[in-house]
Amino acid sequence: MIVLDTDVLIKILNKKSMRGQDIYQKLERDGGNFAITSITLYEILHFFMKMNMKTPPIHLLHVCEFSKQDAQKAAELEIELENREIKVKATVLIVSSIVMNRGASLCSLNEDFGALKTVGLKLFLA
Repeated sequence: MIVLDTDVLIKILNKKSMRGQDIYQKLERDGGNFAITSITLYEILHFFMKMNMKTPPIHLLHVCEFSKQDAQKAAELEIELENREIKVKATVLIVSSIVMNRGASLCSLNEDFGALKTVGLKLFLA
């Protein structure tokens, strides 16, 4: 499974974005088995509500919830990265823990996730 982050999903939803359409085609070639996290769902809903735009039918996508196990993994990742003197945003840690605990890959254009490759995060576009 490939988990999409917020920036990627917004690009895919923007039919005028060539980058978004390229990513979507790569996802389809890879089997089209993709999902989003509950964090991404929140961010997308907030974005469309704030922009006073009609929300696309993202509720149809598979949503990976943030669980107790994911909270544990996020805390462990943060400690491991802190020991290496690497600072990462909490949302990056949370999304990464959700993806890693499901054995999935993350499709992201956000360079902040690159630091998590050293602790086992698989990136789809890397």
